[in-house]
Amino acid sequence: MKTSFKYMIILVILSLSGIFIYQLFWITDLYHFRQRQNREEILMAVKNADHIELFDRADILGKHFQKQRETSAIADTEGGRAISTKFLNKDSIIHSRSILSLDSNIYHPEYSNEKIGKMLKSTAVEVGNDFNSLGELGLQMQRALHETIDTLMPIRIAKFDSILTAYLKKKGLEIQHFTEIRDLRDSSVTTSSIPANANLPQYDLTKWEYTTYNKKAYYVYTEPTHYATLQMMAGILTSSFLIFLILLLSFVYMLRFLIHQKTVEQLKDDFTHNVTHELKTPIAITYAAIEAMIHYNITDNKTKTDKYLHICQEELRRLSSMVEQILSLGLEHKKEFKLKFEHICLNDMLNKIIEQQNIKASKPFRTELIFTPATISLEADRTHLYNIISNLLDNAVKYSSDPPFIQIAAHTTDQSVIIRITDNGLGISKEHLPYIFDKFYRIPIEGRTPVKGYGIGLFYVKTMIQKHNGSIHVESIPDKGSSFIITLPQLSQKHGQ
Repeated sequence: MKTSFKYMIILVILSLSGIFIYQLFWITDLYHFRQRQNREEILMAVKNADHIELFDRADILGKHFQKQRETSAIADTEGGRAISTKFLNKDSIIHSRSILSLDSNIYHPEYSNEKIGKMLKSTAVEVGNDFNSLGELGLQMQRALHETIDTLMPIRIAKFDSILTAYLKKKGLEIQHFTEIRDLRDSSVTTSSIPANANLPQYDLTKWEYTTYNKKAYYVYTEPTHYATLQMMAGILTSSFLIFLILLLSFVYMLRFLIHQKTVEQLKDDFTHNVTHELKTPIAITYAAIEAMIHYNITDNKTKTDKYLHICQEELRRLSSMVEQILSLGLEHKKEFKLKFEHICLNDMLNKIIEQQNIKASKPFRTELIFTPATISLEADRTHLYNIISNLLDNAVKYSSDPPFIQIAAHTTDQSVIIRITDNGLGISKEHLPYIFDKFYRIPIEGRTPVKGYGIGLFYVKTMIQKHNGSIHVESIPDKGSSFIITLPQLSQKHGQ
């Protein structure tokens, strides 16, 4: 039994450890996957923000060209380069000078600034609304448009940042970020939204080159996404933790149950051994007394006869008490078990119990009875109430110092009778108090002569009090004494009968 129990505990611990390690590995792998996914989302957010900002500028330029009344003069067409100068009127030159790389085969005088504006606006509408579907082609077109549009209107970094913030928020990444635009040819910063007090080494860098020929790139600094990743995984982490916690509690409960069962089995073995010995003792003493009267012909000696008969009577009473307690162990499992309630005078019962206890006690003791009011009566099962108080009084005598002094105080409330039995005995330490009413439980006594018993007396007491719809609790101070407080209904209740 011990070996199999040990192996069972080892298997349970190994199972829990395996589940925990697997869960930890799976969650760690998922965390790294989410981190990679977040970095990809940030890069995609940068591309999308640039895309929207770029075509927003294209739309502005297109509208501007449509409204502007201008004349265009083609000054030079050599080498496939067209220089267009825009005028508000014949006398003034304003706005911008754009250099457009054109293939001589496709150049046509109709490609005026107004036509270019319309083309940009159309492209902004048709391409700008479906960036993801274009894929790599869209990125190449985006880079090519940058070469032209950036010369007409610079990137609005504040607009880019606001678009990037909205996109990241949509993806569940509410993180702080700063942006700067660099010229990769000399690593110079052309535009920046980074505040002076920003601690950039603590931020993650996402770099994206948005032009092909001019070598310009976005440098986007974002807060580390660890916390955002954990927030995204909150549901998975919570469910995993709850599953593991349920498994852990189940295993702990199972282990406690097995340990309890093992303890009960051990206690039962001890009980069987002890009770066998205790049952044999009164039988042997009674047998010896009767044999002495028969073989030694002492029936004519009244004094000795009375002595031996008294011994037989006490041992048989002791045997009867033990048998009754053993039989009571199964009472809590019997649904058909019913108490026989009757009217009882508590004063008379206590006096009778004390008188009989004085006869059978192993040592003399003093008692004090306190009744408030002077006479107390209640409805209860006479036999079991007698055994309850007798058990508690017997324990008070056995576990008390010499000379034992026991106070029994009883008083009534509106609907209850409260009986308090106090001794000047050994007391009970706090670690044992929760278990003293458990079946077969006995308090170890170090440095003192062991007290005979089976660990069923207090279990019987509590069981019978509960059958009466009452309660019992203990107050105890080690080396000072204990008080057992019984609360019983003064009148019987039908559901308790």
